[in-house]
Amino acid sequence: MCFTVSVFANTYQIELDLGATFDDAAAYQPYFHVSGFVHPTLPVVTNERPDRIELMRWGLIPSWVRDRAKADELASMTLNAKSETVFEKPSFRSAIAKRRALLAVSGFVEWRHEGTLKIPHLVRMQQQEIFTLGCLWEQWTDRESGEILRTFSIVTTEANELMSFVHNNKQRMPVVIPHSSRTAWLQADDRETATALMRPLPEGLLSAVPLSREVSRIKVNTDHHELLEPTGPGIT
Repeated sequence: MCFTVSVFANTYQIELDLGATFDDAAAYQPYFHVSGFVHPTLPVVTNERPDRIELMRWGLIPSWVRDRAKADELASMTLNAKSETVFEKPSFRSAIAKRRALLAVSGFVEWRHEGTLKIPHLVRMQQQEIFTLGCLWEQWTDRESGEILRTFSIVTTEANELMSFVHNNKQRMPVVIPHSSRTAWLQADDRETATALMRPLPEGLLSAVPLSREVSRIKVNTDHHELLEPTGPGIT
């Protein structure tokens, strides 16, 4: 799965990589390490506005949810959308057909199980400061307050060889959308095209390094960059 990401590039770097402009660059909050369970707002481009970067809340809330209590409950269950079932699940089937997005990240964190220990690893693209994860998005309106929330979920797929080693318990990884496929992901108008892009990333493109176990004890981190310092040799 993918419940923890690093998003610490500056706004200029993100705009340059995505070829899009922030709606509100001043509101952007970089994170060295952040858990989806605190529902941060992160830089996303959508098929609706591919030339704009907006800050969307992590944890997809379908438009049909009736009240805030249910919305908050569901948001912690929709941080990820499995590619194998995304077209069938009620929370995702409308979004995968009509509302796809890209999340700009610097990396993501997964845990390798070694006996009773869980060792966090930072996974990044080799020779790329920024890469994008395939996402779904929704717009939800609180019927009582009128507040509008735009939210997203990260699509996951089966692990490739590297991620099978790193994430050896769940054997999953986020769908990484290469630069050459970003437009196709956003504009795909049929199930076959979208499905073809929800696949494990080919070998040789990702690298991973073990991190301090302190990462496992921190839900939100914005300023402790030393937590991302490798504690051992990297894996490619």
